[in-house]
Amino acid sequence: MLTAAVLGFALFLSPVQQPVPQPTEPATLLPLKVGGKVLPHVQGHSHQWPGVYFETQAKGPVVSLAFHDFNSNFNVLVDGKPLLIVKKPGATQVNISLPEGSHTVRVEKRSETQYGTGQFLGFVGWPGTPAAPLVRQIEFIGDSLTVGYGNTSPYSDCTPEDIFETTDAQQGFGPIVAKTFNADYQINAFSGLGMVRNYGGFEHPKYRLPMLYPRALFDDPTPAPRNGWAPQVIVIGIGGNDFSTPVKPEEPWKNEAGLQADFEATYIRFVKDVRKANPGAFLILTSPEERDGYSQGTTAVSEALKAGGETKIARLTIPPTVSDGCNGHPNTRDDANIANMFIAWLETHPEVWQGK
Repeated sequence: MLTAAVLGFALFLSPVQQPVPQPTEPATLLPLKVGGKVLPHVQGHSHQWPGVYFETQAKGPVVSLAFHDFNSNFNVLVDGKPLLIVKKPGATQVNISLPEGSHTVRVEKRSETQYGTGQFLGFVGWPGTPAAPLVRQIEFIGDSLTVGYGNTSPYSDCTPEDIFETTDAQQGFGPIVAKTFNADYQINAFSGLGMVRNYGGFEHPKYRLPMLYPRALFDDPTPAPRNGWAPQVIVIGIGGNDFSTPVKPEEPWKNEAGLQADFEATYIRFVKDVRKANPGAFLILTSPEERDGYSQGTTAVSEALKAGGETKIARLTIPPTVSDGCNGHPNTRDDANIANMFIAWLETHPEVWQGK
């Protein structure tokens, strides 16, 4: 399904299409840049994490976007400007007419797909002028707050379909921050998951974030290839689900104190694992203000890591939110406000980019 001002097999950048020279060479599979954790294969890239993106440089008269994806929604941008939304495209090819010259064509995953994967098979067309690679990289690890869960919804009482349709990870705070600093990014987040305990103590019983984090696909233990991924900054915000409800008698913790201790110990191990894989990265641990267990636990983890010799680390608190998106989650105004907090901090700490 396509959503745009102009619908049809060919989608134009302007109401009036100008004549363009016809290429003399056949169309070909174009080189592309991939952002986010994906699993490459001979036919393209399989993906499941939110916020992944694919980008190429193409010349007119047309570029084709090839999908095999019955589960995801995508934003399509040309030269940085939103063109259309592609919804659950299935096995299809979307053709976009381009004016003369070289253009940046970008496909961004906006939805969250916890239980299904998709494949982007690539761009087909005529190669444009290669773009200079970005030297900055930033990674965001978290839960629904980082996903952008239901952030474009005009109301808070949402059905599962409402949540799916109104989630736009690209309007979450992570991509906003990354694009402000001209950085590539990863959004490694999963709604409902915690460090040791998921939402309500029962949702997604076979998943925890530390288990999924190394993977490209959630049910495939194959580690995601790094392919040059060496972020200068990693933002971690996880714990809201761990303390979402009181501990139940049937859970493995005797009480909240036991949960707190397990959360902090597991969080410390997780950060150490992240550090081992990213020895040069600056780490930012975050939480909202005054969230029982979550806020003080994050602070305790930060202090313990510093006491253990960690020096490239900061503890930040995200600003209050209106949270009138789906099911009391932040809306896009909240996401922009959170992004502005990170942007202001990064602007006053340029050293974290390590001269890049």
